[in-house]
Amino acid sequence: MRRQALAQVLDHEGLDYTVQEEEPSPKRPHGTVNYLINPLSETPSLLFCAHYDAVPGSMGANDNGAALCILIQLAKTLRQENIPVGFAFFDGEEQGNSGSRLFASTLERQSLAGVINLDVCGYGDSLVICGKGHEKKTVFRSFCNKSMLEAHGGHIVKYLPESDETSFARMRIPVLSMAMVPRWDIQFLNTLASYGEGFLGRPPEFDLIMGQMEVSTTMHGGYRDTLEWIQPEAMEQMYTFLLEGSRSWRKDSSKKKITPLSFFR
Repeated sequence: MRRQALAQVLDHEGLDYTVQEEEPSPKRPHGTVNYLINPLSETPSLLFCAHYDAVPGSMGANDNGAALCILIQLAKTLRQENIPVGFAFFDGEEQGNSGSRLFASTLERQSLAGVINLDVCGYGDSLVICGKGHEKKTVFRSFCNKSMLEAHGGHIVKYLPESDETSFARMRIPVLSMAMVPRWDIQFLNTLASYGEGFLGRPPEFDLIMGQMEVSTTMHGGYRDTLEWIQPEAMEQMYTFLLEGSRSWRKDSSKKKITPLSFFR
């Protein structure tokens, strides 16, 4: 139903897209279906993405319907302004990132300069960015400079829960994760960063801190992961930030050669 709804919205908004599919398997009995909005030219080098699946039994309004709406509107505006970026809506994030892994498996490493992944973007007053050092990359300069962050209530943090960005990080493609959270949750995120990547496991305190974050109630089937808790002003804050950053990125990229983006080998 979510696949059908997303396809209907894209059709209604006049956004051309390509469907990328993987056949059903024992782990994924319904298969994997990604929706890729066609690039506007032969030389885009930036990809915006978000997952459209939800935890079974949850409305998935903030995890991750709000991000989808933001990117659909952004795609329409950037098309009108002829700013050449790509968009991908991934399946299976809640089940091992199957959609983004499928997409990443079709990419040439050199074909993509950077990825911006949105997850949980409809609740809170603070825009948070986690790049684990990638925020310093040239491709993200227009999104992560001090003036942009100050103008849009943005904060660089060292930890966000894993999402589809991991599929690109494995390929050493620069990637940013973005979310909206209540301001007081930022301190919790900074504390969680001190536990490292969790390669050797994490102590019970990690889950305890996660549970104390207000934004946690808006994700993974939490009681606030419903439409009535979505805050339009939070979505507008993220959308405006991405739009202004994309316009600045376009000005910067027009001054230098852009690496072509090829979705498929």
